[in-house]
Amino acid sequence: MSPLESAMQKQMRSLVWGARSGSHVPSNTATVCRSAFHQGKRARKGGRSSVIESMDGGTSSPYSLRLSRMKTPSRLQSSALGVACAAGAATVFSTAGVIVRRIDLPAWDISFWRSALLTLSLLPLLLWQRRTLLIDVRNAGRALFASAILLAGAFVAFILALGLAPVANVLLMFGATPFTTALLARLLLGEPLHRHTLLAMAAAALGLALSVAGSLQADALVGMAVSGIVVLCMSGNYVVVRHRRDVGMAPAIWLAGLVSGLVALPFAHPQSVTWSQLPWLLALSPGQLAGGLLLYVTSLKRIPAGRAALLGLLELVLGPLWVWLFDGEKPADLTLAGGLVVIGAAAANVWLDSRSGR
Repeated sequence: MSPLESAMQKQMRSLVWGARSGSHVPSNTATVCRSAFHQGKRARKGGRSSVIESMDGGTSSPYSLRLSRMKTPSRLQSSALGVACAAGAATVFSTAGVIVRRIDLPAWDISFWRSALLTLSLLPLLLWQRRTLLIDVRNAGRALFASAILLAGAFVAFILALGLAPVANVLLMFGATPFTTALLARLLLGEPLHRHTLLAMAAAALGLALSVAGSLQADALVGMAVSGIVVLCMSGNYVVVRHRRDVGMAPAIWLAGLVSGLVALPFAHPQSVTWSQLPWLLALSPGQLAGGLLLYVTSLKRIPAGRAALLGLLELVLGPLWVWLFDGEKPADLTLAGGLVVIGAAAANVWLDSRSGR
């Protein structure tokens, strides 16, 4: 400890002792000194200037500003991890179209096996986390079951929508997910809607409209209505998970797979699956569905629901690109242009959020 620090600490101790013994001390001096003394101890590693600045006593002192900046990196790191998980989830989800095309089964059969394999693939994870599993179930309460029901509805409706409408029509409906998610988060959780987020959503909507403008079909209204069910279910689940981000939601994903499998079973023919189709079913369920959901749940614990849903729009851009790469179906020029707009809007929103420290 430097002589200056030692002298200043002695002075602060004498002032505090004087306040305790009833001696005259200028107004608020004892309180300021106590605060400065403890702050000085915590900031000792910062050098002599930290102790001097800690005696300011104001709420906007250099020390308090430095302390707030010290907290910023961890918050930004958590936000960056949330962005990475959301983008990773969108990338994983975007492979569904390519995989489903390689499974020659009816929609109900795919839905059943997708759900059944999901429950089986998550069992090892739940058993490994069995110590915290019961705690999560007890702490989550009704939120866990609400999340499971919403996810189960989305699981079933998604496969049915792909069988009832062209991919472009389905993606058009999925593009509404960030809007409904942000609106529900605003109404139910009180999360703010910042101006640049609203502008990014508007730009993304324009990009999605460009992407599907050349391939809309009027005879796919039923499929688009089913896609609307997926949008509502996923938006509701995002809000539920965001509300209880302190609780692990892996049990909800497992329960959703169980419920959706039971719903699809009466309409499916499980025995019709062949060994050649099994690898694709495994890629669709434990890989695409379970992996994407776990990444998305992780992202929702670190970034707002509306922002996570906006990043999820990358799925709608990457999906046609995978079909182009693996099946040789080149997207239309409008689709490519719209995709660039969506990616640019999502990237700009993330950059502006990071600058504002959220």
